[in-house]
Amino acid sequence: MKKIGLVDDSVILRSAIKNVLESSGYPVVIEAGSSAELFKKLLLNQPDLLLLDVFFPNENGLDILARIRKQYPKVKILLVTGLRQDSIAEEAKRLGASGILYKPFDTNDLLQAIKNA
Repeated sequence: MKKIGLVDDSVILRSAIKNVLESSGYPVVIEAGSSAELFKKLLLNQPDLLLLDVFFPNENGLDILARIRKQYPKVKILLVTGLRQDSIAEEAKRLGASGILYKPFDTNDLLQAIKNA
């Protein structure tokens, strides 16, 4: 079973996703609300897959994605965003994202995206 990391500045969304994942048998090994928090935790525990939000108050998820790809190339990344823009999808793919999950999504969408990543 894939170990999952959640990176989103919304504690409520992280909690909801964590509940779905853990009830479906996916262990959540990292939760972070910023890149600083994420990179501290990645030193201790690397997930198989990170669910990474695109928009943060003072950061860009695509920049975070690029850093993760360089420092932790084996970690797969699934971007999560509410904004459907081809430019975001193209840049995510170029940077090595395993896929994009668009908000709002339901449990089946989430679990399918994880299986596909």
